[in-house]
Amino acid sequence: MSAVTAPVLLYLVLAAAPALPGATNHTEQPRFIEASPKAVAGIVEEIAKLPDIHSRVLAASERFLGVPYQFDALGEGPGHPPDEDPRLRWDLADCQTFLETVLAVARSRTADELLSVLDDIRYDGEPAYEHRLHFFEGQWIPTNTRKGYARVVTEALGGKDTVRHTKEVTRQQWTARNLGEKILLPDERAPVGSFPLPYLPLKKIPAMAASIPSGTFFAVAREDRPRSPTMISHLGIVVQKKEGTYVRHAGRDLYAQVVDEEFAHFLARNATYTKWPVLGLVFLEPSEGRGLASAGER
Repeated sequence: MSAVTAPVLLYLVLAAAPALPGATNHTEQPRFIEASPKAVAGIVEEIAKLPDIHSRVLAASERFLGVPYQFDALGEGPGHPPDEDPRLRWDLADCQTFLETVLAVARSRTADELLSVLDDIRYDGEPAYEHRLHFFEGQWIPTNTRKGYARVVTEALGGKDTVRHTKEVTRQQWTARNLGEKILLPDERAPVGSFPLPYLPLKKIPAMAASIPSGTFFAVAREDRPRSPTMISHLGIVVQKKEGTYVRHAGRDLYAQVVDEEFAHFLARNATYTKWPVLGLVFLEPSEGRGLASAGER
């Protein structure tokens, strides 16, 4: 997408969706999608000056508000099948690529190192489809906990209300999977194993929502089904405002863009899903850990 058409597309999205139930896409900050490459570099460097990871996550994510939703928005780039979508982009996002790009901005000091940091977050190895962290609990969490980009903090926030669940994926379950079946991986890259996934039940969250640190990541955990290699269906960021608690996420069906949605509205919606019931939320803290060597320690 050209530098001319990207702002036009954003304008059309904002103009076409004046009514966002329980949500807003408003920001006074310059959005990445509206900025020239030079301006994007300036924004990244400005965000890098903020004192802590949570403030950098909030600043980076706010500049995505209103960006259109597209599933699987990032790939390995032109000439690298099976997914030739760009490795970095500002004009489109889904829930996972939104969170990954925000985290990469928050962990980069300059725009020049941004793509390398994003690759380090999205892959366990070189940027290739088979090395991509496709499955959140089986690949993304353990890899990025090891690298120092994030860690699960559900129990620290939820205490005794936390459900300590483990997702089991056997070789037989992986072969017979009915979710993620289009993701073709070599046997050695299949997310087979036991993966801790502590979650806070939906009904327990409203009472403690205001105490969740702004900039905390969340993952939506759904009913554990043997033929599904994942329980995670959605990702986002908790944002505390003077008006209350919100979630910032790339919404698909209801919003088709990145929005700030009232947390109570988000929880109520998730409680109505019956085809694949939502159990609760997993919370993760973005970290200042070592990560990519070029990113260094702050």
